[in-house]
Amino acid sequence: MTNFNINRFALKLHSVFLICLLCCSCQTSPNSKTNSQSLSIEEIRADLLWEQKCAVCHGVDGTPKDSVLPRPKKLRGFGIKMGFFFGGDKMREGIFKTIRDGKNQTMPSFKEELTEEEIRALVKRIERF
Repeated sequence: MTNFNINRFALKLHSVFLICLLCCSCQTSPNSKTNSQSLSIEEIRADLLWEQKCAVCHGVDGTPKDSVLPRPKKLRGFGIKMGFFFGGDKMREGIFKTIRDGKNQTMPSFKEELTEEEIRALVKRIERF
């Protein structure tokens, strides 16, 4: 097999892997939560916290409005899903610390307003986008 054929094979294999990964991350299972009736009490509380504390800047669905300046981070989409998939607990801890401690002059600290459990619930909320 020539180097050209090996490279083409590797590229095809890599493409198939990425397509499978994308399909698996976008698929919903029969047990996935699609409406408020199937959400746990903690998830409902996290949704309320999100609406009260976060949605003003980050948007109800995790997509900030163009009118908010400086523009907050978008918290939904393929990039964030891959961050949780590959980063796992490290990603969760990073988001937890940002909510708790704030970031720069734009993201306020919520350590005086929210308990650790509430902040962790918000991190899980972001992961559900």
